[in-house]
This record gives sequence, structure tokens and C-alpha cells, in this order.
Amino acid sequence: MKKKLLAIPFLVILTVVFFSTIYAEPSAEPKYGGTFKMILDLGPGGNPGWPPEIRGDMVATTQLFCESLLRQHVKGEYYPWLATSYEIAPSGKSITFKLRKGVKFHDGTDFNAQAVAWNLEKWMEAGRTPNTESIEVLGDYTVRVNVKRWRNTALDGFTGGTFMVSPTAFKKNGIEWMRSNPVGTGPYLFDYFKRDVGVRGVKNPHYWKKGFPYVDAHEITYVPDQTTQKALIQAGEGDALVVELGKIAAEMRDLGFHVITQRQATFSLFPSSANPNSPYHDQRVREAVEYAIDREAIASGLGYGMWQAPYQIAPADNASYEPNFVGRKYNLEKAKQLLAEAGYPNGFKTTLYPAPVMINKDVNVAVQSYLKKAGIEARIEYWEHAAYAPIMNRKTWEGLIMQPIPAFANWNFTLWLLFYSEESGWFVSTYKSDEFNAALLKSLNSLMPDINLMRIVNNIAFDQCLVIPVYEGGKGYALQKYVREGGFVEREFPVYWNPETVWLSK
Repeated sequence: MKKKLLAIPFLVILTVVFFSTIYAEPSAEPKYGGTFKMILDLGPGGNPGWPPEIRGDMVATTQLFCESLLRQHVKGEYYPWLATSYEIAPSGKSITFKLRKGVKFHDGTDFNAQAVAWNLEKWMEAGRTPNTESIEVLGDYTVRVNVKRWRNTALDGFTGGTFMVSPTAFKKNGIEWMRSNPVGTGPYLFDYFKRDVGVRGVKNPHYWKKGFPYVDAHEITYVPDQTTQKALIQAGEGDALVVELGKIAAEMRDLGFHVITQRQATFSLFPSSANPNSPYHDQRVREAVEYAIDREAIASGLGYGMWQAPYQIAPADNASYEPNFVGRKYNLEKAKQLLAEAGYPNGFKTTLYPAPVMINKDVNVAVQSYLKKAGIEARIEYWEHAAYAPIMNRKTWEGLIMQPIPAFANWNFTLWLLFYSEESGWFVSTYKSDEFNAALLKSLNSLMPDINLMRIVNNIAFDQCLVIPVYEGGKGYALQKYVREGGFVEREFPVYWNPETVWLSK
């Protein structure tokens, strides 16, 4: 099961992203003009204008208009964007950013150290950067961020959705206006946003990245129904469609679209193991559950040729994934034996709580069926998000949560968010040993993320059967053949692409 771990610095790993379908177009001269139309499966729950209030479901829309200091590659490497460089103090107590000169917000005001400090202070006030101690302006284009304690997830707080907006626009128009009117530095100027309908941006003629963007307008339309999605893109009413790894991605591939996906999450069972009165407090029961589930059959039967059975918590496209890892394979007799040894020769009754984000309900039924064969009768209970969320944050319940383990490019951020309950508050209901917590802290506290330390944490999670991986999840894009160079699935999360580089060859 365990291999000798190589001490490979995280930021120098060069790996090729797995594509469900290889997406390689002949090189050609980029073409200007046109409107790029993206179809999303879910509209954001709020407006795209005021960054500290932005949730994950709003990032796709806001990234058209606003940008962050850094960007991050899907395999973890951070690279400058609105900042030209960053320097981490040897003590880990601060990060100093050198900022890009000559950048303007959409209202014509300067992007500079004062603007960045104002933005970061607003993020602090909103409680979105809990590890930030203070912000210092060291010059017109230099900012230092002082941190309370070092975690090598710190740089994640300056990538992706930590957007910069114009302080002048906020002070002039107020927060209510700003909530619906993003004024950033991005490649597109805000045109309109209609809740549950879509968002549109038009080309920023003064964009700081010379020669970009290529298209005249960028439109995002929200269409939750998959039948309608497919009809629209087949009719040419969309240039790109966000797809789930599995059935819809396979269907679009078979229709002739370019399909590129990222194995970005491992849907896993989180047991109520921290509860001493729960059967799952006994590791033998947790292992019995894992042996009882035929993941190979689930992958082949429900994955439409696009899944592989997961046996570790890191998904296949994450840098911390171990290709030769050997896990607990399906063994019904072993499952029954472990249950008998744990004092449950006739099994027991339990409840399975699928996360509201789960689209594929057939997997829940399959898990229920496999558990029943081992003697565990699992009742499936579907909850809305508001009722579901508190379950994972308390110890006094019993059952199994089916929840994705989202693979952030810096795997330490995933480990911190889901498993370091003392700081994140997530999954206090799942038991973590002192050995696991110590290994996780060591991985988090190294100056830069280290693959070796992450894999040690992953191995302990497996050894102690912390959670039970069940199936792969992920997202990607079905693209018309004329769509070029959007950076799809090349950044830290599938929700991001590079809107400034997209062009259309038609």
C-alpha cells in the first residue's frame, strides 16, 4: 500500500493534466471579434459585484470583470498576475507583493498599493482572511501582508476569487450599488447581470495585458436542465458548456464536441466516527464499509467510461495523488468478518446523508445496496443545504455523509479545510488521531507545500480509514471545435478559465 515517498518540492513538479478527450488544436494566429457564449449549469446565489461577499458559485461570473494578485496552476504553482512578484519572509510571518504598474480600474482610477491595502482590509473585515494580522503599504506599488501564524495555504488567499475592485467606485456609489456593479481591472467591462438568467461583459479597450482580450463580448447563460443545455449548444446557441465528469461529458464527447475534464473531487463517505456511541467509532466497522462497496462496478456501471475507482482521498489529477497506490478492494466476506469482530454479526441500521451538491443519485442507491449485502441497512435521507450543513459540524449524530473532497491545487488547503477542524470548523464529526493531526500540521507548517508531507497525511488517512472514497467527481467543458485557448481546466479549480485568452476561429 505504501511506497517510498520522494522528497519533491511542490512548486517544481511538472505534470500533464489528464484530459478525458485530448484537446490539441493546430497552432494558428488568434482571431479578434465575436461573442463567446458559455452555458453554466447553475446560476450564482448572489450578485457578482462586491468581492468580500462572493461565494464559490459567483466566481465564474465575477472573473470576467475582476482579478486577483496571483493565479495558480492546476498542479499548484503560483504565478504573478496583478502582482509582479511575491516574497515570503523566512520566518513565515509576512508576504510582500510587488504590484504591476500601469493598471487601471474600469473607472479609470489607478491600481496601486493603496487600492490593494483597502481591498485586503475589506476582505479582513468580512472574515474571509482569518489568518491575516495586518496590511502595510511600503510604497506606491509594494504591499506587505503580516500573518498571525504560518500555513503554506497562505498564498491561496491571494489567488482565484480574492478579487480587487475600485475603492473610488465603492466610496462614490456605496455598497448596494457595488453589489451589482463590479468595477475591477479585468478584460471585460460589466454590461448586465440578471439573476437566474445570465451575465454579460464587453471588451475592455484599456486592458493592461496588451493585445487582449480577443473577443468583443463574453456572455454566461445559466441553464440547469441538461436536455436544454445540449439542445442549445447543438443548435449553436453556445460555444462552451460546463459538464460533469460522467454521463453528460460522455454524451457531449460522443456528439463530437471537444470535451476536457478534470478529476477534481473524490466523493467519499464521512462516518460519524468522533461520536463514541456510533458504530463507526470502531475502525473495523469503517473498514468493513470500505470492503463492502464495489467501486470498480460503480465506476464501470455509472461512470460512462470516464471514471476510475478511487482508493485514496486525492483524485487522479491532483499533484499529491500516488499512481501506484493500492487500497482496500471489494471483499464482501472480509466486510462481514470485520463487522462480526466489531460486535455486529447481524449488521446494524444507519442513515446515509448525500450532500446537496450530489447530482448522481444512482450512486447513493448503489452504496445502499452494497451495504445491505454486508448487513448494514442504510436509509437515504436527502436534506437541503441549510439543514445538511450543521450535520458535519457536530459530534452528536450517527450515520454516513456522502460528500465530495474537493481537490484544491494546493492539496494542503483541502486537508486543512476538511480535516483540521480546530481551525476550519469542518467535519468535527469525523475522528482524527493525534498521529494524523501531527502529520497534517507538519505539512501545513512547512514554508512551501511539500508533496512528500502531503502523501504522508494521505497514507495515515488511509491506514486509519478516516473516510471511504466511493467515486470520482469533476467538471470540465464541452467546446465547439472553433473555441481556442481559454485555459480550460488549467487553473486551480474547474470554475476558472482564462477569459482574456479565449478566441474563436469561426
